[in-house]
Amino acid sequence: MRGGLLVVGVADDRSGPDALVGSHLDLDWLKERIWALTTPNYSGFFIEEVTTFGPRLYFINVEPALEEIRAGDKLRTRHGKRCVELTGDAARRFLEARRGFDWSAEPSGMRLSEADPKAIETAMRFYRQRGDTTPPSGRELASRMGVLLDDGDDPELNRAGALLLARFEPRVVQAQLLITDVEGRPARNDLVGWAPLVLFLEEADRLLDDVAFPVIPVVVGLTRRELRPVPRPAYREALVNAVMHRDYQLDRQPIYAIASGSPADSFKVRSPGGLLPVVSVDRLLATPSRPRNEALAHALWAIAVAERQGVGIKTMYRTMLREGHDAPEIVEDNGELIVRLAGGIPDVGLRAFEGDPAVVIAIRALLHDTPLRPERLAVAAQRTVGEAFKTLGALQAAGAVERLLDGSRSFRLTADARAQLGHRVAYGRSTLEEHASLVLAYLDQHADISRQQAVQLLGVEPRTASRVLGKMLDGGNIEYSGPPRGRNVRYRLPVPESAPSDEEA
Repeated sequence: MRGGLLVVGVADDRSGPDALVGSHLDLDWLKERIWALTTPNYSGFFIEEVTTFGPRLYFINVEPALEEIRAGDKLRTRHGKRCVELTGDAARRFLEARRGFDWSAEPSGMRLSEADPKAIETAMRFYRQRGDTTPPSGRELASRMGVLLDDGDDPELNRAGALLLARFEPRVVQAQLLITDVEGRPARNDLVGWAPLVLFLEEADRLLDDVAFPVIPVVVGLTRRELRPVPRPAYREALVNAVMHRDYQLDRQPIYAIASGSPADSFKVRSPGGLLPVVSVDRLLATPSRPRNEALAHALWAIAVAERQGVGIKTMYRTMLREGHDAPEIVEDNGELIVRLAGGIPDVGLRAFEGDPAVVIAIRALLHDTPLRPERLAVAAQRTVGEAFKTLGALQAAGAVERLLDGSRSFRLTADARAQLGHRVAYGRSTLEEHASLVLAYLDQHADISRQQAVQLLGVEPRTASRVLGKMLDGGNIEYSGPPRGRNVRYRLPVPESAPSDEEA
């Protein structure tokens, strides 16, 4: 258990100051209840009484523990904003992640002499893509992959090495690639993947490149480019990611990869095991990579099959978005992780905005709606509000966006950017929406606004200003900053539920 802080006296069904309802529990009783309800009985905490916020709150400071603590004999963890119970395979995966267990690093019972010569040859071809000196022997290659467990004449392979280079668990189908006109119908091509998996990965590469997603000639400016309905880095990373991160202890559930369409324009990969319990699908771009199978991940990186650690998901996002496709759809479903890439005819108009996926996400958002505020970008790009604001600032410095008003936090495309993007700018905004955006931009620089100030800002009649402010009030975009009636009614941005971090301030 990693420790943390529990707060007693906060209502779960409220937000803001109204949630601070306070508590009047006896401290000695509270300590005894915590001790009695935890297994093993836990006492590594101290309770601080706080009245700074008005109602009395108890801050329970929990120290890290050497083992997992159960409450009411149930193992729980935080998943997003909820505290959920873990059972079965989910509990096993949680405990293995906490204890640093790596299935792929365990002994396989197979020796290097049992490695498939074709798999060694294929791994050598993959390795040459790194540009390093080619290993002089299969043993040296296996050593650089980190899959040898001893220095004997015939060293034992760990499970990562056996899975990639030998006929490990020969009765178990590890992966299957289908190319079909419509998902669920008979496949035009069907590739079954047994160990050694380097042979499957090489043949899957060939089928995806040549059969599923062949190149499409596209003219970019004066240059002829060869692109694909789904970008190669994206579909390759989706498949390799599944091989690297799946739960191999669920050995009767193979990876399923399906390229569908006529011609194919979609790629979906189903991987057994889902995400690690500490990782959330809505924070994948912002969460540091934590391979479930670290030995396998290292071996794949060593032979240049996998991206270096931490950039694979970003690669999928960046390459899909920059060629005009939707962002990857990544969801968990019944213990499986599903990655779907929806492609089509490439639109390379966004290729000028290379680099950080948040940059492309910001530009794509502005193609459909304007202006863009850092709070909205933070959700779409899986960043903090402060990081999103820095991204918009960088785009402003590059001349791609501008502030709606000087000093505001509302951004729109510049005239040059709109001209460059041309027909891709697809939004149409009502006058009311434009007025509301100006009010928000004004409130970025001022504490509040009155109806008369709104009249002057928008250049409209008092009745129109009242309608704009009323719509914004109903939508939760603003709130009263004082009495809601009278001649001096004023409005402000909603007070956040908690104080912003230093990064966001």
